[in-house]
Parts: sequence; C-alpha cells; structure tokens
Amino acid sequence: MKPSIAPVLLLAGCMAAPASQIPPGPPAATYRAVGTEPFWGLTIDEREIVFTAPDQTPVRQPRPQAIIGFAGEIYQTARIRVNIVHAQCSDGMSDKAYPDRVQVDVGGRRFEGCGGL
Repeated sequence: MKPSIAPVLLLAGCMAAPASQIPPGPPAATYRAVGTEPFWGLTIDEREIVFTAPDQTPVRQPRPQAIIGFAGEIYQTARIRVNIVHAQCSDGMSDKAYPDRVQVDVGGRRFEGCGGL
C-alpha cells in the first residue's frame, strides 16, 4: 500500500505565507480608555500613546511594543505605564460596560478606568 500525500498537502495549506507575500491590512484600530474622578483619557494607536486630563498638557510618547501578560497587555515608556486587563469594567457613572480594566501611571500618579476599542 502506498502512503497518501493528502495529509502533507492539507498541512501545507495551513502554513502561513512568508511575510513578503502577505498583503498589507488596514491600519490597526485606535485603543481608547477613560476614567473618572478625575476625568482622563488615553489613546493608543500604531504610533503613539497619548494621555489627557483637564487643565493638563497632554502627555505623548512613542508607542512601544506591548508586553503580553497573562491577563492583558502592558505598555511602558519613560513617562507613561499602561496596564490593560481583559476583564469587564464599568466606569461608575453610566451603564456602559467596557471589555477592559485599565491602569495608567503618569507623573507619579495612578489613574484607573475602563477601556476597549
């Protein structure tokens, strides 16, 4: 009995294409997080992390590679540290539910809130 090559062909079809053959996809979506008491906002896009709070100059840092943790992602820069935990979150002021809990450390202060795409 001759061995079948069907399993080999099936596995070959599941292999990833080399990076040079993968067409570019759409730009990554912007991640947004918010907090209350005090109000603050955070955006993470493919280029930078921006933290905003009322009456403060926005803090902008180049986006580093994410550290993938067991519960989410961590971004660390010289001025901002972001810890995203994939667990449902409520902002405490509305009935809106977010997919993530977010902690942001900026300028020696910790801000807690919620986030998601």
